[in-house]
Parts: sequence; C-alpha cells; structure tokens
Amino acid sequence: MDNVKKKRKFSFRKLVYNDRYLIVCSIIAAIIIWVVTSMNLSPETTKKITVPVSVDFSDTLAEQLGIDYYGNKDLTVEVTISCKKYLAKDIDETKINASLQTSNVTSTGYLSVPIEVSPVDDTFKIVSHFPTTAQGYYDVAQQQTLPLELNYTNESFAADGYVVGDVAINQSMVIVKGPRTYMSNVKRVVADIALENGLTESQRIDLQPRAVDENGNAVNYVSVDIPEGENFVATIPILKVQNLKPSVSFVSGPENALSFLDVEYSVNSIQVGALESSDLKVLNLGNISFAELNVGENKFEFETNKISGIKVLDGTDKIVVTVTVPDEYATKDISIYRRDIKPELKNYNVDVTGISSNTVRIVANENVIDTIDKSSLVLALAPMDGEDAITEKTTVCKLSISVNTQGNSWVIGTYTVNVNVTPKEK
Repeated sequence: MDNVKKKRKFSFRKLVYNDRYLIVCSIIAAIIIWVVTSMNLSPETTKKITVPVSVDFSDTLAEQLGIDYYGNKDLTVEVTISCKKYLAKDIDETKINASLQTSNVTSTGYLSVPIEVSPVDDTFKIVSHFPTTAQGYYDVAQQQTLPLELNYTNESFAADGYVVGDVAINQSMVIVKGPRTYMSNVKRVVADIALENGLTESQRIDLQPRAVDENGNAVNYVSVDIPEGENFVATIPILKVQNLKPSVSFVSGPENALSFLDVEYSVNSIQVGALESSDLKVLNLGNISFAELNVGENKFEFETNKISGIKVLDGTDKIVVTVTVPDEYATKDISIYRRDIKPELKNYNVDVTGISSNTVRIVANENVIDTIDKSSLVLALAPMDGEDAITEKTTVCKLSISVNTQGNSWVIGTYTVNVNVTPKEK
C-alpha cells in the first residue's frame, strides 16, 4: 500500500559514518581508559594508623591455666601501611587487626609478648608497626568478697547539736578481683569520704571503693568489681539531738485507753538523735494490744535499738512500760462453739472445722460485766498475719472478737479457727 510507510532498518554502516555518534563513543572510551590507567599507574603512598590491641586468651594454654593479663588495658600500636594513593583515605583502624600473641603465654610473671598485626583485606600492605611487643603482668585470676569500710577524712562534720546516725550503704559487701600473687596483699576495701564541717542535713555520697594492704596502700593490679550501670552509695544521716518523752499506742480495744488506764515508764525522757524533718514530739516505743491487758499490773519491755528513725544517745537500751487496769474492772469467761461462727464471704463458702479455744475471756467494768453474754460477742474471721485475704488455700484464720456493749471492754488472748474454704457456685 502506498500510504503505508516502510519501517526503517538499523544500519551499522550509517552509525559509523555519523560524526555525532563517533564523538560520544570516543569520549566514553577515553574516560574508561583514563580511569583504568590511573588506577594501575597510581603512585604508592604510606600512612600511619593508630590501632587498639586486643587481648584474647581463647583456645590457649593460658586460658586452661586460668592466666589473665594485668596491665594497661588501652594498648595501642602505630601501624605503617603501603597502598595506592587513591585508597589511603578509606583505610582506618577498622581495616587492621592487632592483638597480643597470647599463645606465647605459658607461665606467670612479667612477660614481653609479641603484637601481631594483619590487614583485613589485600588492598594494602603492612610495612611496619611499633611497638612490636607489649610488656605486662600475667597471673592466675582470683577474687574474694570483703566488707566495704568508710574512711572519713574529717570525723567532726556534724554541726553543734547534731550527731551522725547509722550510715547505710547500698552494697555493704564488694567483690575484689586481681592476680593471685597480689590478692594475698589485700586486707581491706575502703572508700574515702570528705565532708564539709557544720552539717545539719543528711548526705548522699557516691563511693569509689579501693583495695588496700595492711598499711592502707593501694594494691597494684587489683580492682573492685562494679557491675555496669551500678554504683556504691552511702547515705549519712545527720540527726538533731533531742530529749523526748516515751509513749506507746494501744490497739485492738477501746480508743480512749489513756482515759482509764494508768501508764508508767521506767524513764521520764530519753536523749536521741532524730531527723529534724521528722518533727518528733514524743518517742513512740511501739504498740500494746488490749489482748495482752489483764486486770491489775501488766509490764512490757521495749528495746530501744528496735525503734526505727532514731539513734539513742544516753545509753538507754530498754524501757519498761507498766500498764495498770483499775480494780473496778473484772474478767468473765464466755463459752463459744463452732456453730456460733457464721462467716460471710462474698466469693467463698467457709466451713469452720475447729477452734483453738471454746472459752473467750473478756475484761469489762464491773458495772456492765454481768450484762455481757455470748450474744454480746461479734465473731468474724480475718486472715492470719502475713496473709492478704482468705482464699481457697486458707486452712487457718484469726478469730476476731469484739464486745458489743456500752462502756470499755475487750477480749484477752488470741484465737484461731481451722477452716475449709470452697468457691461459691455461680
């Protein structure tokens, strides 16, 4: 058909005789030839690189003998390399391996061990390195655990009217590591503390423990092991000197205890050191339960070293508290049985299988005691000390007993019950 154009065929002959195509091809070929020639004929150059030296005892006799290296852990070697000039800028310490030839270590003591240097690829050559050897101390590794002691550079840093409380260290024992020969010289681990004088507030100090010999000198090659991310901290309480009257709290009974009980203390006051911020008015010795109060005189001893937050300064080691229940109070025994205990728990059925005592002793004023009988008692179950709640695993509960009557009254003694606890059907 005349109106259909014929497709043009590719002609290599026409392309060869086309000046524009020839110019482009010539330029590309020239560039390729220039690059290849430059790479092959590029001048050689040298470069010095500082490389860290690794110490690895894996698969060596030293590892089997338990020998380790003690000395400068930041060993470096200056390596001179030879390479094509255009490659020099890309070669750094990551392209070179440098390590101690630990396979040469077969005994303990001060040794000079060769340093081995090699390239990671063949794009350059190692010309030389310095030093060629490294001296260090080699010995069998040992460790031991010692208490951390504090060494105060000035003892009288508390202001007048203040004293230093019991210092708390977050880690009182430390692990010391080092070569066997030198570890025998370690006698103590100490941390120096330097504080300003005239302190009235507690201090928190970061500690730098160090192993010392019997003369207090640091022991070479021995270090204190401090796990990564942890540190040693001492909290030094600065306590204000105060004279406080002793006091006790009464629990599990009438709230107005001091209105009808006679309470006497073996000392009128006690000198203590306490944090100024605590703003103490009296020294609370602890609790006295009405369950331990019978008619007449009752004595209780409190050891002062068990009172938290204070430091006793006058040598008082215990305080005797005498609590007298007046003569107008009397006791009465009331019989109870398992069937009298009707526990109500939301999610459990409770079957009482035993009771520690079938007699409950109460104390009450003589004016009302004759009106108190079993119907006056409120019986309930409570978890044993140290338990959060009554569950299927509970086998023993406390029996909580209160007296529902006018006037002051309470129950003497502690009572428990054996139970069988099962889930309620939904």
